[in-house]
Formats: sequence, C-alpha cells, structure tokens
Amino acid sequence: MNQVKQLVDIPLPEPISWWPISTGWYVVLIAILLVIGLLIVRERRRWVKNRYRRVAYRELEALTLDNAGAMNQILRQAVQTGADNIVLNHTGYSWHQLLVHSCKQSVFTESQFNLLEQLNYQSAQCVAVNLSASDFATLKGLCLRWVKEHHFEH
Repeated sequence: MNQVKQLVDIPLPEPISWWPISTGWYVVLIAILLVIGLLIVRERRRWVKNRYRRVAYRELEALTLDNAGAMNQILRQAVQTGADNIVLNHTGYSWHQLLVHSCKQSVFTESQFNLLEQLNYQSAQCVAVNLSASDFATLKGLCLRWVKEHHFEH
C-alpha cells in the first residue's frame, strides 16, 4: 500500500478579505479625492478665466472682408477683459508694444500692425477696395494666433 495516497491535504485558512479596509487606506482614498477635487477646481477656474479668448477667437473667425475693421476692436476687448491691471488708453506705438510684449514671439510686424490700426478708421467700402483678400486672411490669421498665444502677467 502506498502511504503517499493516504496523506490528507492541510486545510487552508480563508483568504484575507480587502474589506473592511483599514484606516490607512481611508486616509489614502481621501487624499486622492482631495487632489482630484483640487485639480478639477483649478481647471475650471482656468477655463472660466480664458472665456474671453474663446469669445474673441469666435468673433475673429466670423469676420469677413466686409467687417474687417472690427479686428482691432476685438483685440482691444480681449485685452480689456483678460488683463485686469491694463488701462486701455494705448494707441499707436504703445498699443503695438502691448501686443508684442504679451506674446513670447512677436506676432505682428510694424507694417501689419499699421494696417490693423488703419482698418479701424476706414469704412467697409474703403476696406474692400484697399485690402486684398490675401492681406485680410494673413491679418486675420495673425490676430487668431495672438488670441491663442498671448499671456498677461498677473
């Protein structure tokens, strides 16, 4: 007779359950939930703070050659809404410097900026005559780029 066949397996204890969890795991779960909550609040604040960018971007995208004179005003509204500490009495060179210094790389050249400023004071008929479609598309693209890339120091 084989004695190995007569051996009986040792009864194993029940596996240790994960529940109820210990106090340390509750602390870890609460810490994770707090971090997630803080990230959500921070992202929401950032999203609300950048609403003016989305509005300006949509307005710029909707512009056509007929209402191209509104480009400069849309940029001014974006600056006024986005930067609390900037007083909008800038014109000419100081306005150009404000736009230049709010981006890491200069978006507008001096001639493009002058064209943008001139559009402000021209009627829709003059704009259509003096501004080509390619110049308008270039200027509109630069304005859209500025809206995306600008950053004000807070």
